[in-house]
Amino acid sequence: MQNQILGPRHTVVTALIFINIAIFLAELLIPQTSRYTRTQIFGLSWLGLRSGMVWQLVSHQFLHGSVLHMAVNMMGLWYAGRLLENRYGGWRFLMLYLTCGIAGGLLQVLVVPGTLLIGASGAVFGLVCAFSALYPRMRITALLFFVIPINLEAKWLGRGLVAFSLLMTVTGLGGQIGHAAHLGGALAGYAWGHFISRGRIFCGL
Repeated sequence: MQNQILGPRHTVVTALIFINIAIFLAELLIPQTSRYTRTQIFGLSWLGLRSGMVWQLVSHQFLHGSVLHMAVNMMGLWYAGRLLENRYGGWRFLMLYLTCGIAGGLLQVLVVPGTLLIGASGAVFGLVCAFSALYPRMRITALLFFVIPINLEAKWLGRGLVAFSLLMTVTGLGGQIGHAAHLGGALAGYAWGHFISRGRIFCGL
């Protein structure tokens, strides 16, 4: 059953990973030429949105602050994204991915207006929660703290991510991590998987 779910179509997932890696390398190799940093222009901030930089809602999802930051997000995109792209097809999968990232970014700048947000974490959290809503009883192996393997049903991974992100957002713990972005992306992904997809909204796209 799992092989049937995976299927052969990973075109958009592969393209997204390639684009993220290419942009990260370009950030390292191309010197700054503006008095504004690229992060200020393409990262997401409340000030940027108020100034009309609406592209930040998408562009922030393709910037990362470190190799580890990017690697963790790309691993999540690869493992959850393949399953969802095979189910939805490339166009609707891309809509899901970007929608979760936008929802996460908006919640982050609303909760913490001084944020300058970068990273695909909101989108990736959304993919994981969409997957957990669509295949709640599938057994998966998750790495607790990226080290300890835990075998559980997918629904518990989704619920755990939402609960943890909500706790971190409410308490303000977690330092510079955008937990509100994780929460917003996760809720958008769950809504897509549980309500929108099953209700056949956007089924013609």
